[in-house]
Amino acid sequence: MNQADILWAPSRERVLTTNAWAFLHWLDTTRGIALADWPALHAFSATDPIEFRAALADFCQLPEAPSRIVRHAGDAEALVLLGADGSRRAFSHDDLATPRTDVPADIAAALTRLWPRATLTRALADILLYQDIRPDDSLLVAGNPSWPSLAALLQGTRIIVHAGRPDTMLPLAADEQATIILAPANWLADGSFQRRRRPNLSKLRAIVATGGPLAPEARIRVATWIKPNLMLLARAGETVWGNPLEPVRTRPEAGPALFAPVRQPVPDPDRP
Repeated sequence: MNQADILWAPSRERVLTTNAWAFLHWLDTTRGIALADWPALHAFSATDPIEFRAALADFCQLPEAPSRIVRHAGDAEALVLLGADGSRRAFSHDDLATPRTDVPADIAAALTRLWPRATLTRALADILLYQDIRPDDSLLVAGNPSWPSLAALLQGTRIIVHAGRPDTMLPLAADEQATIILAPANWLADGSFQRRRRPNLSKLRAIVATGGPLAPEARIRVATWIKPNLMLLARAGETVWGNPLEPVRTRPEAGPALFAPVRQPVPDPDRP
């Protein structure tokens, strides 16, 4: 790997506080499964998915029976809906525990459905291990959130759904003190070039691009104009770019998502 390709390298302390590292340590101490790094973790998920799923379910303390994805009670905000008209509606965990008519139908359907344990573990592998989402996080999702994103509620994460324009995403992320942004790569590329006063994104820890990775130039702009010490990840289908245990690069190599079969890397047209 070219060292000049590194945009930001997380400290050892930051790596040791990731969910992925905690899971690797937990696997070693509780099940005697010693895995050295992210490729080894993926290989475990791909070659022994049943054992991987069982281990992750125990790590997340998922019940055996199918369950809803709203598990935590309390008055704190769990779901925030930011409308294109500037409206803001907030719902607590208790609000979401019963069917509601003021929640979008697709979100309500995901919240009221009973999800099998195996399905939840597949979602949590991406949310918990890859995106490194934590209970005290505020996850801003641009557009309509897919149900796997909503499964972050199981971890106590606050989810902010942004249905407005791309140019308002970063200012709203600052207003809501978002710690992670999940948005289409083109939204992030456009928003990373700040022509106005930069929003205060001091709480932001990670950005996850959907639909594919940011171009190298856009990743450099993110580090320059948004924040230098950000974990930049990307996912499209069963392909991911980057992981929370390794440095952030301008040209990250493509690899398979957790549970996806091992295969040859996808060629990067921007890499010489």
